[in-house]
Amino acid sequence: MLDMQDTQETKPSIRSQAKALLSLHSWSGIVLGMLLYAVIFTGTVAVVADEIGEWSNTNYHQNLLINTDVDGTVARLSKQTPTEYLDEIAVYENDRQQMVYFFHTHRRNPSGEMDDFGIQYLIAANGEIISQQEGFGTEIYAQDDTYALSRFLVAIHTELHIPAPWGLILTGILGLAMLIASVSGFMMHKHLFTDMFSIRKQRDGKALKRDSHTVAGTWSIPFAILLAFTGSFFSFSTSFGLPAMGMVAFGGDQEALMYALVGEQQHKSEAPQASANLNNMIRDAAKRQSSVPSYVSISHLGTESASVLAFFMPNQGKVGFEQLVYNGTNGEFVEYKPDVGTVPSVGSTILSLIYPIHFGTFAGLFSKIVWISLGVAACYVTITGLQLYAYRNEKNETSWRWFSRLCVWGFFGLPLCSLASALGFFLSGSMELNQSNWTPLAFIIAAAATSILTLSIKNLQQLKTILFAANGLLCLLLPIIRYITSGTGWLQAVQQNMIAVMFVDAALLSCGAWCFYGLYKSLQPRHNSKVQETQPYLQQESVK
Repeated sequence: MLDMQDTQETKPSIRSQAKALLSLHSWSGIVLGMLLYAVIFTGTVAVVADEIGEWSNTNYHQNLLINTDVDGTVARLSKQTPTEYLDEIAVYENDRQQMVYFFHTHRRNPSGEMDDFGIQYLIAANGEIISQQEGFGTEIYAQDDTYALSRFLVAIHTELHIPAPWGLILTGILGLAMLIASVSGFMMHKHLFTDMFSIRKQRDGKALKRDSHTVAGTWSIPFAILLAFTGSFFSFSTSFGLPAMGMVAFGGDQEALMYALVGEQQHKSEAPQASANLNNMIRDAAKRQSSVPSYVSISHLGTESASVLAFFMPNQGKVGFEQLVYNGTNGEFVEYKPDVGTVPSVGSTILSLIYPIHFGTFAGLFSKIVWISLGVAACYVTITGLQLYAYRNEKNETSWRWFSRLCVWGFFGLPLCSLASALGFFLSGSMELNQSNWTPLAFIIAAAATSILTLSIKNLQQLKTILFAANGLLCLLLPIIRYITSGTGWLQAVQQNMIAVMFVDAALLSCGAWCFYGLYKSLQPRHNSKVQETQPYLQQESVK
């Protein structure tokens, strides 16, 4: 009798726990679902931000850091640059086959944060000065048309274009919501390995949407947990962690905090001393790493404290970044510098892994493709989760039909607006307009047009068809527009090894073909078309 009573008491307990998990899983995704979808989608795009930057400028790196006279250019520019800006020099090749030399010191910007301030020179491959601009580093970068498209798309992912620090805090909260949804979803599956493969069929042979949601979610759970944790770390550490550390450990001295983080002494000798040849140090660093540095930082040039740091993205199977330090006075190699601090540590190693793991940069383009695929799966899980929730509730509440309309607006509108921003980038560039302004403006115009269509078209299936076709059309047009504005086709891209250009073009063409194939299949006559015409698109249980 006691055993039977224990069993009866246990069953309600298990049911209540399962119900609580389902409620936690649902609300963590529903409350911030649309914003979460925006962060996941733009995060998937941000994985190939570097490739998008090269594609949007039809760029191929000429390895100008080792193929031009950096030492001579620095010496020449130093003579015409105010002495106060010789404190530090950043040198790198941008996405338009130009060398960037940023001579700067450190000051507080109008927002009260420590920032780089100085003069940035754009130098052609032949050494000619294209332009120069004085100001804060963040302001100069924000108006650099070279990175207008990639910068805009990444900023949506990192801070949703909300002023600091609130944008970072919101994306951190969204990361926690994703973490809760992933962990609770994992705990809900009693038969995890069965759920990874079981997709039931309806009478018409279509997969049930809830099973597709379960399978996609189960496969992407480890990936979702990993991204949610690393993404929340980035957001909270930047918006809250570092400022709090500065207040507690350094009494609010942000400059002292940054010196401690980068491992540089705050007070150095300024006694004049000739510096070694920069070209030799850069080539030695490239030889040690078998690749060209992403950028070079030169500190205290022409003094006893001169040093040179060469920064490398992960290569040859390495996960973390590499930083090689050289003595600027004699050109000798000093050390492989930790990402954080002055000596190797577990904390520095962990921090060096977070960025490559979050953005999938640890194995080049291959790992990025894997990350994109998993990101698409995470987007699908978010979409189907919101659709299923709307379907369950709108049977009895007519107000939930607006939630279904909101889902169509967000799911199809965000990709469309992102594609429109790329269109704005190319068209404004061809008309010699400010691309940094027109890229976000094109996004806003597309968002307004999508909103008008969503409010004016009553039939959700028709709305979905129009937005889907618009996405497919832009996907097919963008490679053509890129070719017209740049004059570089695939034959030249192959000859000049423009892998990023070919990859993004191929991805867009594939997505466009997939969109129109999906439209073709959806427009085929079905035996139950009359029934489907009477049902809103998002009320259908099957995956289309």
